Amino acid sequence: MTMQIKSIVLYHRDGRVRELNFRIGALNVITGESRTGKSALIDIVDYCLGRSSFNVFEGVNRDVVAWYAVMLSLGGSDVFIAKPAPKDNATSQSSVYLQIGSELSPPRIDRLQTNTNDERLIRQLSDMLQMSPNMSVPGESHTRDAFEATIDHTKFYLFQEQGEIANRAFLFHRQNEPFLPQAIKDSLPYLLGAESEDRLALVREERELRRSLKLYERRAREVSAVGSAELSQCKQLVDEAKSVGLIPPDADASTLDQARAHLDRAKSWAPNTVTSLEASNDSQLELNIQLDRARAEYSDLYDALVQARSFELEAKRFDQAVGEQADRLKAVEILADGAPETDSCPLCGGAHAVPQATALRESLSTLERNLKDVESTKPRLAGRLVELDKRVSVARQRVQSIQSKLRAVVGTEDDQLAQRDAIANLARVVGRISLYLESVQEAQPDSSLPVQIEQMRARLAALGELLDRDAVDEQLRSILNRLGVTMTRLAAELELELKCPYRLDLANLTVVADTSRAIPMARMGSASNWLGCHLIALLALHKHFIENGRPVPGFLVIDQPSQVYFPTMAAYKQLDGTKEGFALLEQGDADLRAVRKMFWVLHELVKELSPNLQIIVTEHANLPEDWFQESLVEPAWRDGRALIPADWLSS
Repeated sequence: MTMQIKSIVLYHRDGRVRELNFRIGALNVITGESRTGKSALIDIVDYCLGRSSFNVFEGVNRDVVAWYAVMLSLGGSDVFIAKPAPKDNATSQSSVYLQIGSELSPPRIDRLQTNTNDERLIRQLSDMLQMSPNMSVPGESHTRDAFEATIDHTKFYLFQEQGEIANRAFLFHRQNEPFLPQAIKDSLPYLLGAESEDRLALVREERELRRSLKLYERRAREVSAVGSAELSQCKQLVDEAKSVGLIPPDADASTLDQARAHLDRAKSWAPNTVTSLEASNDSQLELNIQLDRARAEYSDLYDALVQARSFELEAKRFDQAVGEQADRLKAVEILADGAPETDSCPLCGGAHAVPQATALRESLSTLERNLKDVESTKPRLAGRLVELDKRVSVARQRVQSIQSKLRAVVGTEDDQLAQRDAIANLARVVGRISLYLESVQEAQPDSSLPVQIEQMRARLAALGELLDRDAVDEQLRSILNRLGVTMTRLAAELELELKCPYRLDLANLTVVADTSRAIPMARMGSASNWLGCHLIALLALHKHFIENGRPVPGFLVIDQPSQVYFPTMAAYKQLDGTKEGFALLEQGDADLRAVRKMFWVLHELVKELSPNLQIIVTEHANLPEDWFQESLVEPAWRDGRALIPADWLSS
């Protein structure tokens, strides 16, 4: 399907629309003076075709334009693509508004809502161009990743900026950027048709087949290795099974068949019963709980016994002390009742203060009552001590009993763990025996591996012929030769300086003139020769794309190609896009003749390939010929006419 540009659409921030319309399958020329926005057209189209980086000139473009859009014609449908200007000072933006239909008109700005992104846009446009799966798989000696060509890889042949169209160092759009030269070399063979459309499926089949073949060959080697070492390995497993009791110690395993028979029987072993540890774990937990409670009870009783005995001891000491004090106070009995009170000591007669005899008798009475109370509590205290002794003894015995039960349970658990370890060891041996017997069974001598391997190798040989890189290279050389024929014809029509065959050098991405020696474009003199090389290469490529139905958009945008024919930029800008400016230059000048010739070649090639090729040229020159005037998209951009309307700027 042919993709061409119907219009470029700009949206003012207030909703006004500027629509620049182009003719399908024709030469379209935009001429005018400098600083009218001509050079921005390539960046706008590139941006709307899925390039995230925003390269449109700063200034008024960014100040007043809110959305940039293109209307494409593709396979009988219209494809409208709009992208908002990046916000603030951002340099990239990947959101896209996409609409596909018949006879579309640019929607109002309030209906522009992003509904996809650059990545999905590129994939959808590639599918609409009917780009088949075309994975480029570098050779084994290359470290770069495989990639698939998309519409992004066709842009190298769609645009020629002002600084590219006559550049001696590089031929294609953005060729001077890192990694892009290799991308051109990897994708161009597919775009030219040197590689078959089903190559990707065949490459994938070959890759999977090679992987499977390696696996089968490894299995075949394992079969051979197992056959030579089988008896030794089998006997080793028999000895291991004997050591754990799976096979009787006196079993005869001197031959391979006997050893396998023993291993087959051992493989069917299974543990009769495996005592569960859950019950013993539960019992141990319950006993631990009982032991904690018994110890707590014993501790409480023992503390009570200690306190009772302490109380008994204190009572005895109290009894003794009270008794001694009472004995001392009994001395008051030497005073008769009714004896006069005196300050003299009744014993020594000394004249100093002494307690009254009455007070001493009251103290003695109190002590005697306390002694009686102590005596009355002794039987109860003795009974309490006897009771506590018994309870402490019972609690101690209960603790000792629970400890004995707990030691028995722990001993049983150790036996169970030992049993479980023995069973696990047996199970590991049985597992190795099973794995060995299964591997031996998979690698029997009568296996179909050799037949399968031979079939895979035969298919790989057939794929090798279909994917023969030499055949692809031969086809590519044939295409390049045909391109060279077209380039040579176009060079003659443009009347280039070197009258010789021209060809495209894909290895170096340049044009070569084959005189008595090969002269690459960079070593040719004169900017007009460099311009001519760019034109003949790009026009020949588009002719080939169209005539062979290749999935490349059918348009070419060239920015100011005629500048190389004027001695100074001032002379070039003097044209100002007017017929009168062109007429002011010297008539009959060879450079002016070359400009006419260049546009005439473009005009005639578009007619030859009509309606499948569209060429858009931005220029200062404005030729007076009728065919050129018919190619003008709009009146010359001067006196206020420009890409961005003057009233947008004044407002």
